Amino acid sequence: MPTEVIRDALWGAPTLALLLGFGGYFTVRLGLWTPKGIYDAFRRTFFAPKRKGDGNNLSSLSAIATALGGTVGVGSISGVALAISVGGAGSVFWMWVCSFLGIGLKYAEVAVAHSRRRLTKRGYSGGAMYCLKAMGYSRLGALFALLCVLSAGLGGSTVQANSAAEVLAGAVDNSLIRGALIALITLTVISGGRKRIGRVNAALLPFISLGFCFLCLWSIICHAHLLPHALCRIFGEALGLRQAAGGIGAAAMLRVGCVRGTFSHEAGMGSSPISYAAAEERDPHVQGLWGVTEVFIDSFVVSTLVAFAVLCTGQDTVRAVFEHCFGGFGSGFYSVALFFFAFAAIISWCFYGEEAVFFLFPKSACATALFRLFIAVGAFWGALMPEGKSFAVADIWGALMLFPNLFLLYKSRSEIVAFSQGKGFGRAKGGKQSTHGAYRRGGVGAA
Repeated sequence: MPTEVIRDALWGAPTLALLLGFGGYFTVRLGLWTPKGIYDAFRRTFFAPKRKGDGNNLSSLSAIATALGGTVGVGSISGVALAISVGGAGSVFWMWVCSFLGIGLKYAEVAVAHSRRRLTKRGYSGGAMYCLKAMGYSRLGALFALLCVLSAGLGGSTVQANSAAEVLAGAVDNSLIRGALIALITLTVISGGRKRIGRVNAALLPFISLGFCFLCLWSIICHAHLLPHALCRIFGEALGLRQAAGGIGAAAMLRVGCVRGTFSHEAGMGSSPISYAAAEERDPHVQGLWGVTEVFIDSFVVSTLVAFAVLCTGQDTVRAVFEHCFGGFGSGFYSVALFFFAFAAIISWCFYGEEAVFFLFPKSACATALFRLFIAVGAFWGALMPEGKSFAVADIWGALMLFPNLFLLYKSRSEIVAFSQGKGFGRAKGGKQSTHGAYRRGGVGAA
């Protein structure tokens, strides 16, 4: 069965309804749908004192950089342009809707993962697998960890390596050599463990992201007279009668927009909470707000700038946009930025998968070494795959990770809401007390 058929079946109406329903519930209940909620998220993260990483734990900046490394990558660059070409400009609107509802999902999964993390020989470790085990669902936790491992090696790394290989194509003709180079660089970084991954992402991503966003913004400013037309296309195609005739166009736009939005910010998948759980920050509420900030930066800054740049300039890809507006410099910067974004995503997914491997085999150093080789092989394989095929494979594994993570959020829904109101998490199933008590009083926006 073709991978595209499996992908379309997994991302059908039931999955979209679950994703949007959970997202809407948490976004509204936690008060994150208001401008004040978003403002407080930024105030409590970027504009507040930050804890430095201690030992093998990450600083909050390294944690969000690792999370953004897995999100602000190909999904926010090539993926957005691909969504527009496949689903039309209206898919951008549904990407916004999915991302807006994903704010609450991201807070919920980060906060619950952080609150039930464990202190291990690697430092703080957490994620949906630890939460499910603590609640008495050990087998489901193991299943999530296994899916995370497979998603890292066969999904997250393959898509990113595919784009990195595209960048190297101009300098290296042989695709096998390109794949080997990417695999070797990846293996060199990830062999240093999660601390090195966090440091590399924290060093690379802020500067590359700012430069990329500036060029996108300048492209839009140079074509500002076409911005109203782009907005009309986005809302007109998303809500217009012509595109929704028979429901076929509307269904395609909704599915493509939500799939690309979820692949970009990963809210609901349970991947980035693994990095947040390893942060030195002690308050799960604050760490949850870092997750909100991540979704906002990824979806409403980077992805939106990409969408407007593509629509305003009338180009099909971001590379074509930069070449059109900045000539050779734009093309060169795009190649450098895409390579670093793709590489950051590969090592971020290695972080997630390695934590899952440690959960499954806590006493086996050999398992960790084999997983790193698995990631390198996945990067090599991804460099040889067609772009559409690599996206389809990643979408499949991402969808499979959704279900156990959403089950966790369903079982923890009342505790998450209570915790956001300053009442703390209750006891896990089986009478085990969570590792963190109540840290604060007041709602989501409390100081």
